[in-house]
Amino acid sequence: MALTIEKQLEELNELIRYDFDAVGAYNSAIGDIKETQIRDPLIQFRGDHERHVQDLSAIVRRLGGKPVDAAGLKGMLRKTMTKVAGLGGTELALKAMRSNEEVLNKAYAHHLALDFPDDIKEVIRKNYGDEQRHLAWVEQALQARLWESGVGAQP
Repeated sequence: MALTIEKQLEELNELIRYDFDAVGAYNSAIGDIKETQIRDPLIQFRGDHERHVQDLSAIVRRLGGKPVDAAGLKGMLRKTMTKVAGLGGTELALKAMRSNEEVLNKAYAHHLALDFPDDIKEVIRKNYGDEQRHLAWVEQALQARLWESGVGAQP
């Protein structure tokens, strides 16, 4: 059964909040990570989340709704946890980012399964692909211990 416009707006705004949450978490991590081979991909990923917010917000406006314009309470908690983890060094900051990306991957997988119109589903699918790439890179960076090797992995 197709989602009502009201339900589409609610679900899209939920994704926007998740992406706002991610931007805050990335800001915290980026500020604490000194190794450019790790910081630079995180800056790129933050840009992906900012684009997600813009693209999803445009859809919400097109549907006649008002996009949310800030992170939710969970986002503030994730940002704080990422900041605290960053104080423990790059490895802990990356572990916090892995946790954040796992949450985002679950959220996007859930929303992709909803009965959105094809054009909206395509945007969600594209964003979900970004989330999968982010998570894979963070996991690779942790496994390779990039902060120790000085060698960068491609995002």
